[in-house]
Amino acid sequence: MSEAELLQGLMGSIQVILSLFSIFFTLTSGYIAALYFFLHRAPFALRLLAFFLLSVGLVFLGGTAAVQQRIQEGLFAAWDKLPSSAMNAQAIRNPLTLPVALPATWQEIGIVVGWVTATGVYLALAYLTFVYRWHWRMGSEHA
Repeated sequence: MSEAELLQGLMGSIQVILSLFSIFFTLTSGYIAALYFFLHRAPFALRLLAFFLLSVGLVFLGGTAAVQQRIQEGLFAAWDKLPSSAMNAQAIRNPLTLPVALPATWQEIGIVVGWVTATGVYLALAYLTFVYRWHWRMGSEHA
């Protein structure tokens, strides 16, 4: 593959990652709204079904993100094998230069932050769905 083809593949992969984040944000925002407006007082079976459907959606998103992660690693490995390139692959992995050396590339830090955030949001939604007891002020319309 040429450098242009690798760059095009990388840009396509980044677009997919941004789309995945957008879908993740939409799913979790919709679920939070459902919890706030009606799901918090729904029967257990309905909360379980809603959380199961959320989980299925997030598993598909996570699987797609893992595939994109592998695709990007493959693209960077192919980039490193180019005999000569106009751009250094490490410069793309580390687009922001700092005066101190980081223990990982910005790309690797982004991957870890993404997975930790997704896991934290999932666990928080599980807690809000099954453990947290919603209390409302007297006279509130959501009681």
